Amino acid sequence: MISAKARFVSGKKPFSSTPSQADRKPPTGAAICSKCQAVWRKGNWSLDPAVRREVRRWGAPAAVLCPACRSASQGTPTGILYLTGSFLARNRTEVLNRLRSAERAATAKNPLERVIRIQDDSRSRVVVETTSEKLARRLGRAISRACGGSLEIHFSHEDRLVRVYWRRDAAGSAA
Repeated sequence: MISAKARFVSGKKPFSSTPSQADRKPPTGAAICSKCQAVWRKGNWSLDPAVRREVRRWGAPAAVLCPACRSASQGTPTGILYLTGSFLARNRTEVLNRLRSAERAATAKNPLERVIRIQDDSRSRVVVETTSEKLARRLGRAISRACGGSLEIHFSHEDRLVRVYWRRDAAGSAA
């Protein structure tokens, strides 16, 4: 459960009239992403090697670019997580390891949820761009649960984009 420190700035996620890359029409039949080897089968993307072998046994699946790889190659994140504060400067390795662990867990459930890039702007600031809104929120909540601090989630009104802000200044207290 999220602590009372987490604060949602907008209670409702707005509807976007502009389709995102993930909303494009999925391929018909089986397909394999040419970049990450994710498999499109029966309406779902999967990274399971057994599914990949099975699809290849059927014949030559179509080579496509999955929505996550398309978003990463175009540099268009749908979630951005900002981590700041003096706690981050002192515990950078621990925080980044928790981020990677939460990303692995999310990718195991949904292969389209991935981190596009992690930017280290300075010792006390890290920016994480993700392929999904849900992953940015999930990473922010994981860091907030593990390390404390304040968490704010801002939904965009124009596009499908969420900005998640986590901050913790002192080692013993939350900002």
